[in-house]
Amino acid sequence: MTFMRSTLGLASLNGLLLAAVAWQCLGVEPAPRWAPMAQHSPPPIQAAPVPALRPLSDSERQVAWQHPLFSPDRQADAAKGGAGAPTLDGVRLSGVVVDGDQRWALVRLANQRSLKLRLGDALDNGWTLAEVSATTATFQRLGQAHTLNLPVPRLPATAAAPLLTLPHVAAP
Repeated sequence: MTFMRSTLGLASLNGLLLAAVAWQCLGVEPAPRWAPMAQHSPPPIQAAPVPALRPLSDSERQVAWQHPLFSPDRQADAAKGGAGAPTLDGVRLSGVVVDGDQRWALVRLANQRSLKLRLGDALDNGWTLAEVSATTATFQRLGQAHTLNLPVPRLPATAAAPLLTLPHVAAP
């Protein structure tokens, strides 16, 4: 008897759920009604008056070109001294590779960029690698030669103070 009652209860619950799903699917609820659109237009936008600009004189334009625009201190660029040739200032020899007839120089530029150069390769400023030995690299440009030496690490100098000595202690 309880089996029949529970079966009847479950069957009625299934029927109610089926009716609820059918109600949702059929869309018994009325569609929403939207309010009509307003018929007024937004107010026109008025442009601000543009002030009249006077043309710059040549001297004012030259001053504007001489001072950097976005620099906080607004100083003019330093004048370059003559038509000086590019130098190897800031270029360091960081390594040398000698393998039979193959020779490379490992160079670190001033902007911390590293390059691996073979004999005959040129830097951006026109200096060409002409000779490589175990500790040096020689660059040439327009008849000038400049040799970079491989830095040799050295131990720091010994201190002038005497060495620390421990007292002799007899074993127990």
